[in-house]
Amino acid sequence: MIDTNDDYSRRFQELRPFLVNDEGLRYADFIKTLTPNYTRLYLDIALGYFALIVTFAFVRAVPVEMDYGLLFTVFAGAISIGFWIAYLQLFLHEGAHFNFAPDRGQSDFLCNILVAWMIGTSVQQYRITHFQHHRALGKIDDGESTYFSSLNLAFLIKALFGVRVMEVLRSRTELEAKSKRVDRGTWVRPMGLLAHIAIVTISFFARELLFCAAWVLGAVMFFPLFGALRQLLEHRDPSADPSVDYNEHDHGAYTRVFGPGIFASVFGAAGFNRHLLHHWEPQVSYTNLHEMEAYLLKTELASVIEQRRSTYLKTFLSLFRFT
Repeated sequence: MIDTNDDYSRRFQELRPFLVNDEGLRYADFIKTLTPNYTRLYLDIALGYFALIVTFAFVRAVPVEMDYGLLFTVFAGAISIGFWIAYLQLFLHEGAHFNFAPDRGQSDFLCNILVAWMIGTSVQQYRITHFQHHRALGKIDDGESTYFSSLNLAFLIKALFGVRVMEVLRSRTELEAKSKRVDRGTWVRPMGLLAHIAIVTISFFARELLFCAAWVLGAVMFFPLFGALRQLLEHRDPSADPSVDYNEHDHGAYTRVFGPGIFASVFGAAGFNRHLLHHWEPQVSYTNLHEMEAYLLKTELASVIEQRRSTYLKTFLSLFRFT
């Protein structure tokens, strides 16, 4: 009997052997038919870089002579840059599950070159934190714990001004120190730092000062804001008590599905818009989650999926408190 009050974020393996759709196809057999669509992956990544190029063109084209033109151009550019960096970083998650190429070593290399450099961490480092997230979702030792916080003005300010970034980095450093895994991507951090310095320096000396300022603000302020907000909206339980410190008490596993709309597919790219399904089957590529969802909607789990279905806006409005 399926309990619709439980999304099985941590207990899906209990149901897995018994799932059969209304056509008689066993879930275990269906999953074996899914293979990553690498073309789709690389096109989606290309979209993010194309959007950054468009942002550069936009910043150059906006007439700064209009009232508040400078501020508008810089902040509009910064928001766009932060948004698209956040979009691209979601594909680091796909790399964490070795879905950039059939060969694991090649998958890690491609993920580091195409995505991970932007935040100066290797996919190997990120994997430590992310796998802990799967093991400990909802528990105090979850490696991705942004959803422990209430969604309020203080949270947004902390995310915007780097406080949340420092908390995340401290948590990841502690997890990495405990891990015995050897990081084979140590070259990614200096590469990323040099790339950002190059972007800022070239922009400055090319007299693209507005883009230079927009890149700094976008990478340092708006990217962390979008990243923190997205993760909270995925996992924050609507019944969570704002007065409880979930670093000391288990929050509990809670995961949403946001659907295939345009905004959800971009803000929650790389399958984050179907995040519940990922927690059920972490090894399945995001390029196959629509097939997985179509199958599951023909099983008893359809009611669980619908129970957890929402939109990012609806979830934001339901969780947000001013204090």
